Amino acid sequence: MRALTLAPSALAGGAALALVGGVVAIAAVGLVSAAGTLPAVPWAYVRGILAFTVLQATLSTAISLILGASLALALARRPAFPCRGAVLALLDLAFVLPPVVVIFGVVAVYGNAGYVREISDAIGLSTGRWLYGLPGILIAHAVFNAPFCARVFLAALEAVPGEHFRLAEQLGMKPGAIFRLIDRPILLREAPGAGGLVFLLCFTSFPIVLALGGGPGAATLEVAIYEAIMSEADFGRAAVLASVQILCCLALIGVAAALERRPAEGGEGGWRQPRPDRAAALPRAIDTLAGLAGLAVVAVPVAAVAISGVPALPRLLDREVLDAAVTSAVIALPAAVLASALALSLAAFSRHLKLDRAAPRWAMLPRLAAFAILLVPPIALAAGLFVAARAVTNPFALGAPLIVLVNGLIALPFVLRRVEPPLMLAGERWGRLADGLGIGGLARLRIVDAPLLRAPLAAGFATALALSFGDLGVAAFFGSGRLVTLPVLLYQRLGSYRLDEAAAIALLIGVVTFAAFLLARRLGGGPDADRL
Repeated sequence: MRALTLAPSALAGGAALALVGGVVAIAAVGLVSAAGTLPAVPWAYVRGILAFTVLQATLSTAISLILGASLALALARRPAFPCRGAVLALLDLAFVLPPVVVIFGVVAVYGNAGYVREISDAIGLSTGRWLYGLPGILIAHAVFNAPFCARVFLAALEAVPGEHFRLAEQLGMKPGAIFRLIDRPILLREAPGAGGLVFLLCFTSFPIVLALGGGPGAATLEVAIYEAIMSEADFGRAAVLASVQILCCLALIGVAAALERRPAEGGEGGWRQPRPDRAAALPRAIDTLAGLAGLAVVAVPVAAVAISGVPALPRLLDREVLDAAVTSAVIALPAAVLASALALSLAAFSRHLKLDRAAPRWAMLPRLAAFAILLVPPIALAAGLFVAARAVTNPFALGAPLIVLVNGLIALPFVLRRVEPPLMLAGERWGRLADGLGIGGLARLRIVDAPLLRAPLAAGFATALALSFGDLGVAAFFGSGRLVTLPVLLYQRLGSYRLDEAAAIALLIGVVTFAAFLLARRLGGGPDADRL
């Protein structure tokens, strides 16, 4: 029989599990206690907000999937696509940009003083004030999520075994038949997973809807929670809306899991077979149009940030901006360390339960606890912790530690998703050998796990750093005159129509974020780093 001693991974994982559960429980108790008795929120009010939330998330997901699939097909069918490497780098950059930077790019292109308005005025067309509301939300979500969908679809299309295309060429299959029999099943297979995640991100979207919604008529549940707390101090309504959002997210995850289909892939033949439809005229024309349309949606706002921000950079080096940059870095670095440490502890605990204790059902618990964070509205989590801290001390005095804690928890699922598979793979391959040689603890982490873990951990750390560095919602909630981050400063400059300064701040945030991912590639190395 196995000894009942607790391994270090079990102790660390149990502590991480307790921390995550404890923070969520404290936040929930604080929010409910501030509400007293939960009020009877009018159903018509909830229904209106919920209807708009579902509408914008559905349309945003559909647009992102269509643009992503079109761009992925163009890149898969055209290995010699013009500037292919630059296009892939652009997709990576757009996906890792903080939402507040995407917001500025969209405003710079389509806003009242944007490039589209200037061009339309020059040719005598009046575009009016059309951006703020549903159109602006859809454009920003497409800029943010279409690159992610394109990357998911492209990876799946490029993994098709070469034998499939060789057989299609031998059978003389037309481009339409190749799409119907090879490409379409792959796109349909990947769509539920990618679409479910995009829908969840759009459903819980906060900065984009707050900045581009244009008023109460275009508010999501997340924004309504923020307004209930910040504008009216109505914690009861916030608790009710948070409960509605959690229930909806649970239902969404269940539907996405039921729709996801991932059949086993066939092995590749060791070479890349050229696609038979690469030279057909009609697919080439379609791919060109689709590629240009997808790149226009993604590239133009990103380019607008650089074009608008570079001239204003010399005027940006003032004390306020430097202080905000230092504050953002001081918050983002420990938040990324916290998220990475929690993810490693939970992943090691899950491996311990599955491989060492032979309890695969219990091994799901750490993963479920981490991904449950995605269900909790960050503003509701921050509000609950704010109320709990208020019972002990001045909550604004704990602003920075609370922001670090909340941002670390929010980034935890994304880091865990990267580090758990390689950690589990290392245990399955070499776990018994390591046990037989008496290699455990930090020595096992360094000798056995590190070769597979280095690149995913670097990518996860960069993701957590980018999420925290570009955070607007939690920082705005806990922020005060002494605690202003770069995203909060950017939002303030946009609100006061100081667009040149906002452009420079947006460019600075984007450069720092992308530099973090480039550094992760260099430090992590390996093939996984290329999928950042």
